[in-house]
Amino acid sequence: MVRRLKKGSILFLEGEVSTYLHLLIEGEALVYKSAKGGREVVIHRFSGPTIIGELANLTGTPFPASCRLERDGVVGLLRFKGILEELEKVPLAYNFLQSLAKKMLFLDNLIHSSLLLDSEARIAKFIYENPDLFESLKQHHVASILNIKPETLSRKLLRFKELGIIENRHGRLVVVNREKIPVHFQW
Repeated sequence: MVRRLKKGSILFLEGEVSTYLHLLIEGEALVYKSAKGGREVVIHRFSGPTIIGELANLTGTPFPASCRLERDGVVGLLRFKGILEELEKVPLAYNFLQSLAKKMLFLDNLIHSSLLLDSEARIAKFIYENPDLFESLKQHHVASILNIKPETLSRKLLRFKELGIIENRHGRLVVVNREKIPVHFQW
């Protein structure tokens, strides 16, 4: 299906699930993430022809960002299920795309964490999503992964201890109540 759309039209919103592969045939589109206070962080500007939002299709996850047209344009919508079925018939191509999708997902998470989250929220997200890794790494490694100073990590971890999320056992930090994280932190 092909649609002519006006400037300002929303192609998709962050968090929506897609069944279509979006092909920008003509026009210009802006992909962005929403930050605190309604601020928009621009990820990329695309000019047609190009595919937009393929990460959501390849990984079967919701769109990691939103997209709107910056100029009048033409957009093609292709049902991705049929495309995926054809790709699965060529294992090398399918595995190649899955590998690229994993790398794109990693980069998307890095962008989200680095640009949109403060250091405390990054720490909370890391502990929540990787409790075993958090417990196994030294603090300076965690700080490096999160792109924050080790001193900042140490200072922020005091709050996590006060909230009963982590505690020090035999010189190692241990996650004792992971479920408290979403109650106190948002990302």
